[in-house]
Amino acid sequence: MKKIIDWYHENFRISFRYSRLIAMFSFFFCLTPSDIFSKELEVCIDKCNFYSIQTAIDSANSGDTIRIRKGIYREGMISISKPLILEGSNGVILDGKKEKHVLDIRANNVVIRGLNIIGSGVSDTSEYSGVHAEKIKYCVIENNEFEDNAYAIYLAEVEDCTVRGNVSAGNAVNEVSGGNGIHLWSSKGIRIEGNELKKHRDGIYLEFSSNLKIEENYSHDNIRYGMHFMFSSDNDFRANKFENNSAGVAVMYSKNILIENNSFENNWGDSSYGLLLKEISESILTKNLFVHNTVAIFADGCNRNYFTHNILKDNGWGVRILGNSESNQFVQNEFKENVFDISTNTKHSTNSFRENFWDNYDGYDLDLDRFGDIPHKPVHFFGYWVVVYPFLMVLYNSPVVNFLQAIEKAFPIVTPIDLEDPKPKMRSRV
Repeated sequence: MKKIIDWYHENFRISFRYSRLIAMFSFFFCLTPSDIFSKELEVCIDKCNFYSIQTAIDSANSGDTIRIRKGIYREGMISISKPLILEGSNGVILDGKKEKHVLDIRANNVVIRGLNIIGSGVSDTSEYSGVHAEKIKYCVIENNEFEDNAYAIYLAEVEDCTVRGNVSAGNAVNEVSGGNGIHLWSSKGIRIEGNELKKHRDGIYLEFSSNLKIEENYSHDNIRYGMHFMFSSDNDFRANKFENNSAGVAVMYSKNILIENNSFENNWGDSSYGLLLKEISESILTKNLFVHNTVAIFADGCNRNYFTHNILKDNGWGVRILGNSESNQFVQNEFKENVFDISTNTKHSTNSFRENFWDNYDGYDLDLDRFGDIPHKPVHFFGYWVVVYPFLMVLYNSPVVNFLQAIEKAFPIVTPIDLEDPKPKMRSRV
């Protein structure tokens, strides 16, 4: 028996040694040449091997890192056609000299980090950008500053990239000549996280793009929208803040969108919205905050969407939902201090409201279940007719309108009687 045990221990030690050798050789042979032999190239104004970023890129091998030291590099457009890391230290400025793109990426696995990128070209026919990438994968664009570019970051037919921690101040003066902060066209699997975007046409613009994660961005003081996307289904955006834009966010011609925990604030103007929904279906909007907007949520041609646990406070209109929007559900939302909580242009609706809190509900709760015993009708006389005839808004708070609203409480015959919350919540949760 002892001989059998000794034989087993000896052979086990041998097999274990071989397995370790095999694992080491497997790891070595799985490495690419660039993993093994990658090197760093340094670029600086003086006392370096390279004074030009483009020269360093042309001299580098795939997988190399190019470290750029403090200085202003006026090189016009810099092209990257191999996998590289471009990383800048404090005080690095890349000046595109108002020619074309500042950085043009045409290779997979490129990282752009820690650069101040300024001075892209401006054109009516080309989308000149601080960083332009087309038909690539696996890029990372992070912790850069963009200033005075038509477009800050423009991605076309790009997959599985990350755009994180960038700050951009655009140069847009109108919608025609201005560009967008982050612009995606026909791209998928992109993460857009923690960026700040201002003074562009749209802070973030998405078209024909899917499987996106857009989180914790701050988009403000843009000429048109804080974010605008069209024909872009199956996307999530969470914990973003859209403030002081002509309109907060426009979501158009898309489905299966998750809009969660975002803030839409101070989007004021004749046709301004916190959130404009056009032809949106089968989406979820939850835990969002709408404060100080002309219209918090505007829904046109929207079907089968679910709105829950949103707070709509101190807006002109809480929700304006047109008659071509059907089968939407508004459940457990909070309506506070809005001029009009709900308005619509139809007397009959298939949209449902239930268990929402309405600060102007004057019902009672005799059974103490924390829900009102009588339904709440959120669409009032003047709120209905001002949608049909907008010029009537000049009569708001006039003695005639106040008199008619008092009559309406006793005889609710001119408002859409089928739009009501049958079980309004008695107490606010906030």
